Amino acid sequence: MKKLYPDKKGQISAEFLLITFVVLFILAGMLALVSDGMSQTQSADIGKARVVGEKYASAINAVHVAGNGYSANFTIPGGITVPSTTFTVNDATDSVDVKFKGKTINIPVIPSDLTTFTVTSSSTDKVVTISNKNGKISFKLNN
Repeated sequence: MKKLYPDKKGQISAEFLLITFVVLFILAGMLALVSDGMSQTQSADIGKARVVGEKYASAINAVHVAGNGYSANFTIPGGITVPSTTFTVNDATDSVDVKFKGKTINIPVIPSDLTTFTVTSSSTDKVVTISNKNGKISFKLNN
């Protein structure tokens, strides 16, 4: 068995510390890349949910402008976000509230006489019928 001299022990300790710092530096860089990618994915999902909410608000406005007796179907596409997004037509604020991962986006609509209605996205398409009955906008979920 070889006997290590004090100088050799010091060299081994220095090399070990150097290798440890290099590995930690590489891991920190990889963590930054993964975190940035996850942030971009979340921003993209919020953007998708907002676009659907804006189209929903536009459909509500179109039904309102078209007048009494008009109705239209609006499709909330399946699998737009994971986890699911909740779309609430809010009579108190006259808006479509889009809720995704604890964040709420309010999209205003023209009509002030709305029936409060909530629908949550899922893996399959959901069709909502929007109707104008004497100026009151109402909603029905079709399966």
